[in-house]
Amino acid sequence: MLPTGSSLFERLPARAIVVDALAAAIGNGIITMFDDDRMGVLVVRDGDISDAVSIDGITRTIGEAALALMRRWDAAAMSAFRWTDSAMSLLDPLIRGEPCYDDLRLEWAAWPQLLDDLLARGGTFVVELFTPTGRGVTILRGGERIATYSDSHPSLGDPELVDVLAAGGVGSIRVLAAKALSPGRTQLGAAFATPVAPSAAAPVIPAPVDASEPAPLITLHPSQASTTTEARALAPELKLIAQGRLHRSSGPVEDIIDTAAHERRSVAWLAAQVRLISVRGFVASTFEQLADDMLELAERA
Repeated sequence: MLPTGSSLFERLPARAIVVDALAAAIGNGIITMFDDDRMGVLVVRDGDISDAVSIDGITRTIGEAALALMRRWDAAAMSAFRWTDSAMSLLDPLIRGEPCYDDLRLEWAAWPQLLDDLLARGGTFVVELFTPTGRGVTILRGGERIATYSDSHPSLGDPELVDVLAAGGVGSIRVLAAKALSPGRTQLGAAFATPVAPSAAAPVIPAPVDASEPAPLITLHPSQASTTTEARALAPELKLIAQGRLHRSSGPVEDIIDTAAHERRSVAWLAAQVRLISVRGFVASTFEQLADDMLELAERA
């Protein structure tokens, strides 16, 4: 659940949009994509796509891996929004926060005391509240509640917006803990390298993209595998490794393997994307080990 911004357009066919030109026109904000039950968000900072997240069921993918998946959503609808600086400062914990408490029942929790405990920790937390009367989000940073919004009041507002929902005593709470930003992050690559020419219903936005202004958001993990070993040469073996680690949940990784093979990417690139995947029921170390297994396969090839 994200706060609202200033809408440029909503629900146009993604295939009709030149995404990199659109990002330059947005400046700072987000581009959302919906494809059946899948959702994606592209973060735009200073006219560049600087981060991405895709959600497919219980699977959340971030960074270049998310971008690779979203490029294949041929039937997606796209919307674009400009955001204020205060709203942009919230994006990292909203998109990259890691679950601290998941599905905590409101009936079991003392709402004021829960907030006091999180405030006392001094970090950055996203507290999401789901109730029969509505949903809300409040964000804590450095011992203060810095932002609150709800589905009935989607712009940033008073903390009471969520406190009123919590007073009903029925619902669930999810808490995300933000990680510290890593230094040296750079912008993502071109969002959609070979865009389809826009239709008359969705005119091209001609603003140029200035690649000399990197947006400091995402970094990919380094890899020891040879950058010349292409994933397509090892695709069947790579999928077997994924199936061995993830069993029936290997689908998102297999999709990225297919993307890497189609785009002639290296196994080193693939492993970096795998490290960024998040699937409910699996810890992050599972994907770290899976990426290492892929690199070992490339070294042996």
